[in-house]
Amino acid sequence: MDLQKLFGLEGRVALITGGSKNLGRHMAEGFIAAGAKVYITSRKAADCEKTASELGPNCIALPMDVSTVEGCRALAAAFAEKEAKLDILVNNAGAAWGAEFEDFPEAGWDKVMDLNVKGPFFLTQSLYPALKAAASVAQPAKVINIGSIDGIRLNPWETYSYHASKSAILYLTKRMAARLVRDQINVTAIAPGLLHQT
Repeated sequence: MDLQKLFGLEGRVALITGGSKNLGRHMAEGFIAAGAKVYITSRKAADCEKTASELGPNCIALPMDVSTVEGCRALAAAFAEKEAKLDILVNNAGAAWGAEFEDFPEAGWDKVMDLNVKGPFFLTQSLYPALKAAASVAQPAKVINIGSIDGIRLNPWETYSYHASKSAILYLTKRMAARLVRDQINVTAIAPGLLHQT
């Protein structure tokens, strides 16, 4: 068995949100090593461009804020100017906020829920035509939502909106999967544990 062929992504196009650092960057490196052409996006354009230049010619920066519907649509439009299809979408961009219960602010609620839950839904919706264009029975398109173990069990910190958002993304994944499988688009989620920031 040719493992390189089995796990290879030659000829595939991927888009990774939050792709300029940490887990997003590591995923971009892995996809590129497997042969994919990878677009990365993040809110900070300079970081996005720097990471793309470091990862080489198969990594292209498309900086955008995906916490708003307008940002999601703008990213999809910018992607459509470069590619006709999208094989893999990784909804990785995320935020956390910690504060004591009595003081937890609305800003900490809205920022986290917008980026961690609203963004993945509306970006997938905006990129739906590109995902459908890539999808087939033999080779479905993929949407990978990055959840967290904190969506399954409590951590010791008062991260109310983060816990809620990561629980929400796991169930949103199931709902989206049930619908998009009709179009040969597989929607899955992974739930990493604590990651050390680099």
